[in-house]
Amino acid sequence: MRWILISFLLHTGLSDPNSNPGFRFQVTQKGINYLRDVLVPVVTDAIKTAKIPTINQRVDTPIGHITFELSSVRITNVDISHTSVKLDAPSNAVAAISNAFIALNGHWHYREDSWPHISDSGSVDISASQISINLNLVIGTTDKGEPHVTAKSCSFGIGHVDVTFHGGASWLYNLFSSSIADSLKDAIKDQVCPLVTDEVDNDLNDILNTLDLHTDIDDNCYIDYTLVQPPFVIKDALFVNGKGEIFDKTNPSECPSPKQDMPETVDSDRMVTLWITEYMLNTAGYAYQRAGFLQYNLTNADIPDKIPIKMTTTFFKYFVPILYKTYPDKDLTLWINVTKPVTFDVNKAGVSGRAEGTITWLVHVNDTLVPAFTLDAQLDLCVNLSVHLGSKSEVYLDLITVEPYVQLKSSNIGNFPVNSLETFLKFSRALIVPFVNALVKNGIPLPSFDYVSFTGFDFNLEDGYIQIHTDIKYVPGTRVSTDREHYPLFSDDFECKIKDKNDWANAVADNIIEFFSNEIN
Repeated sequence: MRWILISFLLHTGLSDPNSNPGFRFQVTQKGINYLRDVLVPVVTDAIKTAKIPTINQRVDTPIGHITFELSSVRITNVDISHTSVKLDAPSNAVAAISNAFIALNGHWHYREDSWPHISDSGSVDISASQISINLNLVIGTTDKGEPHVTAKSCSFGIGHVDVTFHGGASWLYNLFSSSIADSLKDAIKDQVCPLVTDEVDNDLNDILNTLDLHTDIDDNCYIDYTLVQPPFVIKDALFVNGKGEIFDKTNPSECPSPKQDMPETVDSDRMVTLWITEYMLNTAGYAYQRAGFLQYNLTNADIPDKIPIKMTTTFFKYFVPILYKTYPDKDLTLWINVTKPVTFDVNKAGVSGRAEGTITWLVHVNDTLVPAFTLDAQLDLCVNLSVHLGSKSEVYLDLITVEPYVQLKSSNIGNFPVNSLETFLKFSRALIVPFVNALVKNGIPLPSFDYVSFTGFDFNLEDGYIQIHTDIKYVPGTRVSTDREHYPLFSDDFECKIKDKNDWANAVADNIIEFFSNEIN
């Protein structure tokens, strides 16, 4: 496909810097230069398809008036020595080719106008040099928030054309080759610009229209990367501002969390920078809470046999003695209900979160679930993020550890202190962490484009957003590459600051989290 790389560049465009998107994509000058370089053979192939019309002229010659025809002219070689792509605020891109060379060949034929109507034919070689092409592109969006590009103007210039005839009375036609050269200049000019603008206005936008800006994460939710504004240019960089919002499929609703301010640009040695905002993560918590995904019945069936925790009143009799006294030797089900959206906080120290809800302890009595008591629960979360980069890329949220706090909300078995139970929950975070990670194993898809992969990685943690710096790689002929690169977003010395007085519980839990993770997964 022609213009694949141009369409990727334009797909990553942006506009009003005062808007606060959930997701941002910045293409640096290095990225623009890379796209320029890989576009040269694409543009070369496009120029080669130009069809030069037959040229007819009546010419006075030493042998009299003749009708001359130049036909079957085709481009055999294109040499583009210098190219540039310059961005121009607010949302323009100017692609320029200079000092290019085109070689052509064709067939000539003449017929004398008067009797005896002598005719002759042969071949012709043509070279056009000092060629320049300037294409002005306007990058915008449709009313559906899809990227759209328009070729605003195109100019084409040829400095010099040499025409050399072979065969027959070539010596004769070389005498008026300059006249033929002028006609060829006009013919080439008339073909190239319409060809290029048609590629942009039709083929390029056809490709852009295939972009899936609504990508499923799983059966519950999808992410919306619809452009919230037209593309814009700031300081030799091209941006795209996308919604970057996750929605519940059944009942989509806008997340009420505030959006973060972001600086205009960022310095990077990479080709592109992806901005993942705190708001984007919070829309995940909001959508999954609305979808009912953050509700779960925890039973014995969810706990691997090798893990020494049993969902019975007998197991919990030392933590909640009154529970065992009221219902001895009974099975338990824990109804876990996250009542508020999970929220996240992104800052230079790391990513943390908070989940709030209730845990209702249900006792199995004669095939009936009888509510014994309900706890108000708060989990302070410490989160690690990782990315899988390729032609299809995702961001993964991995829970590192949790700090649980509980208090008794209601009880049908009488009041009791929850200190021992809270200590048990702190210990059981060794089970909670891998269990939650198994539930949220699907990553959040990042915008992607066919034939283009992300490769290499650096990152910055800032207040309210994460910057992922990476490079792009064009892989012609491979629509979706299977090559994948995995990177954690935090260094090995990153630590979660757990404010917990029960150090022994945390220490023990940390040592067995890896074991439990292997058992659950």
